[in-house]
Parts: sequence; C-alpha cells; structure tokens
Amino acid sequence: MDQVTIISLFVLVFALLLPVLANGLRRHPRWFAAAKYVILGVYILANLHETLLFRAVRPNYQAEWELLWSYRESLAFPDGLMSLLRGTVEVVRPALLEEIILNILLYIPLGYLLPFVFGKLKPWQVVAIAFGCSALTEVIQLVGKIGWFEFDDMLNNTMGCVIGLVMYRYIIKRGRNN
Repeated sequence: MDQVTIISLFVLVFALLLPVLANGLRRHPRWFAAAKYVILGVYILANLHETLLFRAVRPNYQAEWELLWSYRESLAFPDGLMSLLRGTVEVVRPALLEEIILNILLYIPLGYLLPFVFGKLKPWQVVAIAFGCSALTEVIQLVGKIGWFEFDDMLNNTMGCVIGLVMYRYIIKRGRNN
C-alpha cells in the first residue's frame, strides 16, 4: 500500500468519525468547524502530494485518450458481458487493476467530506466539484509533463467521489434517524 492510500484511508476514518466528533463537540461549534477544515485540508494535501507534487518532469507529454482502456487492459471477459453476471471476469494485469482501485479510493474521502464541510452542497454539485478537481489534475499532469493524462482516471476519481457521497448520505441519514 502506498502513502496516499494510507493517508486517504486515515482521512476517511476521521471523516467517518466526524458525526461522533460533532456529537462530542456540540457545545464547541468552532472546534468542530476547525476539525472539519483540518481533515479536509489534510486530504487535499495528500491528494496533491500523490497526483501533482514531487513528481518528476518527463521529456514528453503522456496521455491515454481512449476511454475505458484500463479496464480492457486489466480485465478479460471470456463470456462477454455475461462474465459480469457469471463472475468469470479474469484479472489480466493486476498492477493496472490496482491503479484503477487506488484512483477510486483517492476520491472517496472527497465525496464524503465536501457535503459534510459544506452542508448546502447538492449531490450533483459534489460530483461536479470532484470531476472538476480530477479534470484539472489531469490537465496539469499533461501540460506539466508530470504524469499521464487519462480519461479513465477522471472516471475512477468521480466514481470514488460518488461512493464517498453515498457513504456520507447513508451515515448522516442513519445518524439523524437514531
């Protein structure tokens, strides 16, 4: 497991504990607000560290323009789409599948933290912000020659955000019903 995965999981655990923290800090709303912003800030720094900062500049632009290429390269579907239903999908390139999963994991905390920190955001706005952040990251990687520009990364990051948003909505809704 690399550093960003560990940091993202660490931030996600703290994000999941925010409702507990909120309950404990009811009498101290400033402390709770500060805690939310600190956790969001740590996540943003971890994301920037993994995606943009401290990357080596390469001599050429690197991009993969084909949508879903990483899925086609990492997975095999011997029975076509029925492989999904039958569970016969084969992993052909485990390292590439790991990259897909890490890109999804990277944005789960953002999908959870944005609505928690900025309560008035609608779900579509959270997803749009995450997609915008991911697209901006990819463009900076392309222009700065510090990584691969990939549409799949934007898709995977956005899926991670949606997972985080669903987790947030489930946890908060459940917490309000108790």
